[in-house]
Amino acid sequence: MKILASPWVLALLGGALSLGTTTMVLTQAVSVPASSPEAHSDKVELPPRLWSFKTEAMDALIKELRAERAKLSEAQKNAMTEQTQATAEAAELEKKRAEIKAMRDEIDQRVVEIEAGEVKNLKTLAQTYSVMTPTAAVAILREMDENAAVKILATMKVDRVGPILGEMAKTADRTGEETMARRAARISDKLRLLKNTAKGNS
Repeated sequence: MKILASPWVLALLGGALSLGTTTMVLTQAVSVPASSPEAHSDKVELPPRLWSFKTEAMDALIKELRAERAKLSEAQKNAMTEQTQATAEAAELEKKRAEIKAMRDEIDQRVVEIEAGEVKNLKTLAQTYSVMTPTAAVAILREMDENAAVKILATMKVDRVGPILGEMAKTADRTGEETMARRAARISDKLRLLKNTAKGNS
């Protein structure tokens, strides 16, 4: 114990401990563990590659989608064409309906029917006009409704109607809008269409 208490011994022990500690530190600093990042410094890690979409299955899907898009575009074009055609057909049909209605209206205006209740009065008026001169009869008929004049003339005998229509054709219209000849022509046409009806009611 006296030796340990000696200053020289303590100094030697301190130096030995200091030397041992320094040696251990230097040894750990120089040696590199195999698992440290510096041990793999010669290997360069590349970033992960993205998956390529250009595969056969993907190409087939893209082609299919393009084909479907083309079909859809064609279907839309066909639908627009059909709609335009349908609109045109509807307009043409409406035009035909208007023409048919106009024809019916014209026929209704041209065809005059004598009702059963009118026959007696018409016969009386026909006898009155039959004894008039054609000029006097025309003077009255020109002021009368055209259909009413047709009914009266249809009830008269043919040999009396001819001179009246002849006189009407020679008479000028006072309004200047049309000649009485045109009126006589319309009355003749209506008489033609009413002939059978008048006979049925007489």
